[in-house]
Amino acid sequence: MKPVLLIVDDEESVRESFRLALQDDFELTFAEDAKSTLRILKNQTFDLCLLDIMLPDGSGIDLLRQIKRRDENLDVIMVTALTGVDTALEAMKLGAYDYITKPYKIDELYELIKRVLTKRTLEKENRFLRGEFQQRKPVSLVGESKPLQEVLKKITDLAKSDLPVLITGEMGTGIEEAAREIHFRGSREKGPFVTVACAALSKNFLEKELFGEEADDAKLRQPQIGKLEFADRGILFLEQVDRLPLEIQDKLMRVFSEKKCSRVGSQVSMTLDIRVIASSDMDLSMAADKGFFRRELFQFLNSLNLSLPSLRDRREDIPALIDYFLKVANQKAKVPVKTIQKEAVQFLTHYPWPGNLRELENSVEMMTLFAGKETLTIEDIPLDILVKQIDLAKTKEEAKLSLKRVRRQFERQYIRKVLERTRGNQTRTAATLGLHRNTLIWKLKELNLEEDYKKIVKKRREHGIGFRNL
Repeated sequence: MKPVLLIVDDEESVRESFRLALQDDFELTFAEDAKSTLRILKNQTFDLCLLDIMLPDGSGIDLLRQIKRRDENLDVIMVTALTGVDTALEAMKLGAYDYITKPYKIDELYELIKRVLTKRTLEKENRFLRGEFQQRKPVSLVGESKPLQEVLKKITDLAKSDLPVLITGEMGTGIEEAAREIHFRGSREKGPFVTVACAALSKNFLEKELFGEEADDAKLRQPQIGKLEFADRGILFLEQVDRLPLEIQDKLMRVFSEKKCSRVGSQVSMTLDIRVIASSDMDLSMAADKGFFRRELFQFLNSLNLSLPSLRDRREDIPALIDYFLKVANQKAKVPVKTIQKEAVQFLTHYPWPGNLRELENSVEMMTLFAGKETLTIEDIPLDILVKQIDLAKTKEEAKLSLKRVRRQFERQYIRKVLERTRGNQTRTAATLGLHRNTLIWKLKELNLEEDYKKIVKKRREHGIGFRNL
């Protein structure tokens, strides 16, 4: 479906030039004055409005105010003569996105429209995410522990500012959620929230990802818009900023200082209004001392800071987090799990969770998917966590777990794995395990694996696989 544009201009020749330039890629509606524009807006919605400053029945500035009162999310590009630039800038203060001067170049017009529409799409996604975010409490902020309450207070304070923020903490502690919470509570909450995964791309790809790339007739039909442009009037989140190459760090520092950037292959700079939030799981001050990170960039990012506690430093929140993850996992499980045994909760609370929230969520989901019953017990805890707890425990009580339970858990998980590999063929499973088939059947019942067996057989039948094809 083509984007829908409203073009407001009293000159027929100008309207015709817009028609010829844009009709192939956009649905166009035209208005000649303020009165007809307001009438059209009552019955139709648009993705973008091109508005002439000089109209026969009033000022385009006054019409802009009325358009914004009707729909503050409708982007407006002002169209002006060269002598009207000051007026266009005034219009931008009133909510216009940008302006273009007459006579315009078609390439420049296309680039500007594409930039606005791309940002509009991103803002729609952010509004959707805000709705999702407001309907549920962010996972990393579930709980009532003192360390968490301190984080919540700090986030509230940080949201009031527009200075850069450096968030530190171990992987899996919910760093991006904290950054989004600062965004949604702040003055830029209607603007975009753009994430750049600094560790995921090579230097060349990262540069184009950040700065974009100018159109090249030999390579690109359209310019590539960078994350910096996307983040204009919003927030740029630099995830794992310590992974940025030094050369990229220098370029970014220049952008943050001058509030301007240029696409790769272009000499034209554009003005940016961005708040920066960055994250790191290492000591950036020490990295700067060793020359691995630019000192100037560190000082800029560290204007404000937020340190997130590890899960082992907020153990009293673990039962509430388990309940939360249990509800989420139940949506995927065939057999809903209603409760979890108190002893299992105590064990999970004592476990140090080196992978933090992410590890806890994955573990609860695995327990729920394979339980096949309404109540989770300590025997449903993944074997690697049971064994790892012995290595990581600091006291005898934390490491206390009977050999009988560990052996039972190992048997459950090992037999399940073999059943999955043989696609539920009991004869082959028994042979692999060195058991009599009757003993395997007894084991399936004794270890509560009958539901797992039925699921595996059902899956095999759904795929039309017979035993002879195994």
